[in-house]
Amino acid sequence: MNTLVKWTLALTIMLVSVKVSSQETITFNTLEETITYAVENNNNLESVRIDQEIIQAQIAEVKGRALPQISGKAGFTDNFSLQEQQLPAEVFGGEPGTTIGVAFGNRYQYTAGVSVQQQLLNFQLFSSIKSTAALSELRALQTLVTTQDLIVNIIQTYVQVQVFEKQVDLLQQNFDRTDNLVKISEAKLKEGIIKKLDLNQLMVNRSNLKTQIEDAQFGRNQQMRLFKVLLQIPMTTDVVLVEKLEDRAAYTLGTELLLDANIEYQQLDKSLELSIIDQKLIKAEYLPTLNASFGYNYLGQANEFVDFNPNVYQGQWSGTWGLSASIPIFDGFQRRNRLKQKEFATAQLELDKETLKLNIQRDFGDAKEQLLLSNSQIESQKTNMELAQENYDGIKTSYNEGVANLTELLDSEFALRQAQSNYLNALLQSKVAEVTLLKSSGTLSQLIANPTTNN
Repeated sequence: MNTLVKWTLALTIMLVSVKVSSQETITFNTLEETITYAVENNNNLESVRIDQEIIQAQIAEVKGRALPQISGKAGFTDNFSLQEQQLPAEVFGGEPGTTIGVAFGNRYQYTAGVSVQQQLLNFQLFSSIKSTAALSELRALQTLVTTQDLIVNIIQTYVQVQVFEKQVDLLQQNFDRTDNLVKISEAKLKEGIIKKLDLNQLMVNRSNLKTQIEDAQFGRNQQMRLFKVLLQIPMTTDVVLVEKLEDRAAYTLGTELLLDANIEYQQLDKSLELSIIDQKLIKAEYLPTLNASFGYNYLGQANEFVDFNPNVYQGQWSGTWGLSASIPIFDGFQRRNRLKQKEFATAQLELDKETLKLNIQRDFGDAKEQLLLSNSQIESQKTNMELAQENYDGIKTSYNEGVANLTELLDSEFALRQAQSNYLNALLQSKVAEVTLLKSSGTLSQLIANPTTNN
């Protein structure tokens, strides 16, 4: 029985440990998985979505102003002390020349009614509806812009993390080789084959490599923390990135700039449209408005509380309807000056649109050229790195045999590290250029609009 209890307890602890481990580690098999996770969990993006909901509510509010405005009312009044009016007493058979106080009205009054207001003609209201609709579209574009920026940041951070990891791996290999040489050289020093100076040079080189590894590890950890922020992942959670971007095929990139598909360009174009609508809103203030009204009311009177006997209770209905017009005449040139401000703002947006167009074309051209250059350099630097590795291995063998001197070995090791650095830089520049080209060309915008499109 004790044995069974022990096994049960051990199994329970093991299952709990597995559960905790699974909670503290998130594994992403592909880049697309990280993007999907971020889009679903990023707080900034969720805030933008809430802004869209607010705009939809504002649109419904403005449209509601075009519908009939209906209100009802009901009331009860107790005239417990009616005002008296002085009348000649002789009218009531009193003494001539004197007056008598007479109270008019009933003590209790019951009222009820309904009123309806309807705008028949209001050009400003019509323009307001168009304005809120355009504002909704602008907010939707802002959501796409925020999504696009998030995706770009995720891809760039993903690349940075993996480049640092590759750098750490290569530096660690260099460190292990140098550390091995230090151990061999220490033995040679004891045998008097090499000088103390040669060993010191190797030890300095090893120390430098250790520092470079620590710097690369810090860079990797720094980028990983940023990566967790983008994906709203707790800092205590471990993240595993399975897909290696250096082995991943590039997106199919078009050779033409799709300017109208660029989200930022669409956003500025919609802002321009909204500015023009705002001008129409101000112009509509010059036009007359026409409203219709309808009212239907009830008045009941009695001198006894809650006594609806026809002999003592009087009630009647009354109704009205009408039209009213408002015609603006002069406002001290306020509308005219507000219109000028909007016209100037529209002119500024036109200039911004042209500037943005040039910047997009520049980014597209730079990214396209950088991508071609980096892809070419990746192949050449990869070959160069392999040659540098082969050269280093040969000189290392010669050094161990006493044929090559330490200077030749250190030079070949430096050349290897330089080739590795150039390869990593070309790989990084290639991926950054790819993302920039995706964004500036409008391709990324289309991928966001059609998320089912496969790479």
